[in-house]
Amino acid sequence: MTVCFTPYIHDQTRDVFLLPPETRDDSERFELSLSNSNGIDILLALGLTPDPASEPYPITRIADLVTAALRRHLGNRSPELVTCTDAPKGRLAIVYCGRREGYIEDRLGKLAQLIQHSRAIGATHFGWS
Repeated sequence: MTVCFTPYIHDQTRDVFLLPPETRDDSERFELSLSNSNGIDILLALGLTPDPASEPYPITRIADLVTAALRRHLGNRSPELVTCTDAPKGRLAIVYCGRREGYIEDRLGKLAQLIQHSRAIGATHFGWS
């Protein structure tokens, strides 16, 4: 499972959120996909509730939240999380893959770039699922 951040254009006439056409041709430039746990950590770093049913936020609000999160993290890199396995006897083994030091800040930077690219193509909102 993943948490995927994507830009939207709000069609006010029909009151629907649409993917900008450019996102279909170059999803790597207009999408940030993270594992569930990493996606939740990014949402928490932004001060947002990890609710997949929430409507997209105005792109200016998300940009402000990303900027504030990056400022809070200046000089404080997120710690490395080591890989570990939870394998209780007779139950499914779960492997936590861990992540490198500074991963949260790097993904916040990628999200900031994504927002800039999305604004350039006319995106008005940003959401995740």
